[in-house]
Amino acid sequence: MKSANKKSFSLGFASWNNSVANLSDINWTEQLRILNDVADLITPELSLEDIIATIYLNVNHLIDAFQFAVGIYNEDEEVISYKGMIEDGKRIPDVSVDAIDDNRFASWCIRNDREIFMNDVNSEYGKYLKNKPIPLAGSDPNAALYVPLKLHNKVVGLITVRTTRKNVYQQHHLYILKTVGNFIVRALELAEISSRPFVKGEGMLKEWRWRNEKDLSPTSKKALQILTDREKGVLLLLATGLSNKSLATKLFVSPTTVKTHTLNIYQKMNVSNRTSAILKAMELGWFF
Repeated sequence: MKSANKKSFSLGFASWNNSVANLSDINWTEQLRILNDVADLITPELSLEDIIATIYLNVNHLIDAFQFAVGIYNEDEEVISYKGMIEDGKRIPDVSVDAIDDNRFASWCIRNDREIFMNDVNSEYGKYLKNKPIPLAGSDPNAALYVPLKLHNKVVGLITVRTTRKNVYQQHHLYILKTVGNFIVRALELAEISSRPFVKGEGMLKEWRWRNEKDLSPTSKKALQILTDREKGVLLLLATGLSNKSLATKLFVSPTTVKTHTLNIYQKMNVSNRTSAILKAMELGWFF
């Protein structure tokens, strides 16, 4: 299965790479740098509204995000809730969308687990809906991208960018939006994991602990042994959602020292940010 997934990814990436290879006016190095910066800015202590605002300030360097929003899907209530929506740099009112409404782009995206790509909403809405919907908040867009957010192969929401201009989006913008969406999903998952009250006995809270190395798989054990004892301590504290400044206070060191430790951890774990590092540690079974 992993081999098939790897082959599918390789084919998909090759297709995307070929489609944008001739776009010589795009500075890919700069775009990748900005994406990496976005990933580093998203930490589990941020609220969804903070995450959206943080992304908005950076993603406009990559894509026309006149409107930027993240919708969280509540499967039990069949509702998509938007919080922290931004238009032209300003917050607009939060709204909720009926997930079974057959005349909403967001609902179509969630129900079908598929992306929406429109460069001219007036002429392309028919590919998705019978009638052009009236916006519940903000301006009427002329172009829009919607991407479903998935966690453990289950749709948990969507991310969208919209603009009043036409014909501004290219295929690589969809990949950028998918990447940013993955940052959001990982941050939300980590925030939920870090804040979950693990109960042991009569209401006693259980803190994150390192699993005994003898209980780890050979691959997991080998990866863990690369880290120093200090780096293990820093990694465990990262899982609590503390900022670098708070970590420095707790460890009685400077924020610069903490930054050095985290960068060493990222390099040794072959990840680019704290969210990826913590999730990888959890996937390897280091914490319990």
